Amino acid sequence: DRCRVQCYEYPTCPDAVKAPREEGGFVACTYRGTGIDQPDFLATIDLNPRSPYYSQVIHRLPVPNLKDELHSSGWSAGRTCFDNVTTRRNKLILPGLISSRIYVVDVGSQCRAPKLYKTIEPVDVFWKCNKGYLGVVHSLPNGDILIANMGDAAGNGKGGFVVLDGETFEL
Repeated sequence: DRCRVQCYEYPTCPDAVKAPREEGGFVACTYRGTGIDQPDFLATIDLNPRSPYYSQVIHRLPVPNLKDELHSSGWSAGRTCFDNVTTRRNKLILPGLISSRIYVVDVGSQCRAPKLYKTIEPVDVFWKCNKGYLGVVHSLPNGDILIANMGDAAGNGKGGFVVLDGETFEL
């Protein structure tokens, strides 16, 4: 099961290159500008070259809402958490650029068919943080999650950051 990533496995880029090959990958897919009125989805791609489904989409996890524009999936398992051997990155954070909604996806239980774990609604992001238009996800050294944003709740271009607790995924 090589879809899960434990951040202490890869202290440096050369170490990551030497690591066993991942069996699956995830891509945030959006229908914005296509004329298709369906929810965005997270695609799971088979990365095992010995598999008959290699390089194909093997699962789609549609999000429950329309017009989110899933932006940048992730919760970087990089050097920032190397010293914390208990930190596991088995959830994927999917922010909605247009909706300002945040989806937390469980990719650890079944990496070939991830499930929606939690949804943080835009009203919570707006009222608790006065932020909106969520973009790139980063990990912080303490295990929390930082999401960059491009505006406030009213659509003004006031960039900033939203922080999620790395254990509870609360704002």
